[in-house]
Amino acid sequence: APASYEGKSLLTFERGQASNTWDVVPSQDAANVNKNSGFTIAVTPTADMPAPVAEVTVYGYAAGHVAYDFDEQHGAANSFDSSTLGNDTGDHIALTHSQSRFGIKSKIDTAVGQIRTQLEFDAAGDGNAGSTRIRSRHAVGHWDMTPNWTLSVGQWWFTAALLPIGVSTVDFAGSLLTYSRTPQVRLSYSDGPLSWAVAIENPTFESYTNMPNIAGYLQYDIAGGHQFIVTGEVADFEPAGNDELGWAIQAGANFNLADVATLTAGFGYGEGLLTEKFVFEEDFDATDANGDPLEALAFVVGLSFGLSETTTFNTQFSYVEALEDQDDGGEKDKVYKVHANILWQPVKQMRMGWEVIWAQSEFQDGTEEDGVRASFATWFFF
Repeated sequence: APASYEGKSLLTFERGQASNTWDVVPSQDAANVNKNSGFTIAVTPTADMPAPVAEVTVYGYAAGHVAYDFDEQHGAANSFDSSTLGNDTGDHIALTHSQSRFGIKSKIDTAVGQIRTQLEFDAAGDGNAGSTRIRSRHAVGHWDMTPNWTLSVGQWWFTAALLPIGVSTVDFAGSLLTYSRTPQVRLSYSDGPLSWAVAIENPTFESYTNMPNIAGYLQYDIAGGHQFIVTGEVADFEPAGNDELGWAIQAGANFNLADVATLTAGFGYGEGLLTEKFVFEEDFDATDANGDPLEALAFVVGLSFGLSETTTFNTQFSYVEALEDQDDGGEKDKVYKVHANILWQPVKQMRMGWEVIWAQSEFQDGTEEDGVRASFATWFFF
């Protein structure tokens, strides 16, 4: 090995993400993430300091989805839209590559604490069927001000989302109790198994207010692979023409069953904000028939079972109920959604998934509409 001297820097290239695996992965998005993928460039200042002080990781995948809808079309090939139930358009097949993803992460040690960044994009566009416009998913920076406190600024996961809850699905929309990303400023605290955060986020009803959303969560991890989380969020609800607040509270838990399976369950309740932000938005309104925040509840329960080292079976049931009449006149009352899939990853560079989805809408007049989709997807990680 060449002799080292003061001020010398070592530049290394490594397959995978090395120690740059700090980013948060929602349970329902796990099929789209492979921490063994990508490549990492690391900088080490001297041979006497083997730990790198800077790492940049490039990662992503090319994905393809095929969906066959029985009796009617249910949106894009990679995202089942339950608001289409009852359109009676006949059997339909669709293919898409729009879920393909590309990202760059960095981790740098500085004199004032570690700084991390993440930029991530996909081709999901505006979410409409067939759209392939490039979309920004994450654009966020994190500063570890102390060993326990972190400041995060940019577009990142909803602070009050139940990210650890749910099973991995081929369907990009996942369960009815879902999550996404939004611009925010977040202050987080972590100490062993306990973590919590509070944040201001882009207003959900941004056309009508000059006040940000306020969100937070509290999470506790128990030895043995169990997790508990409680979240809450409030938003100014000016669309109602009054001074009411839209709000949502959620709670969830994961239970490790003898390292063979994981049981997961989550619950949400709120007025206005739950159906507008944390429920797949095509299904319900934010307001009731009187123009007030719509009261609603939702829950999800799932089971993930390891069939082998390379194969998992996942099943999930989710449910949303509007407790009042909605303002669109459709009088939609309840929506159910069931996923069942097998995910197979024979090598770290590839994953395949087969899934069946069933969904049903119930209306207050007693009518029901349901639909079934069979889908197949591949992820080729680089």
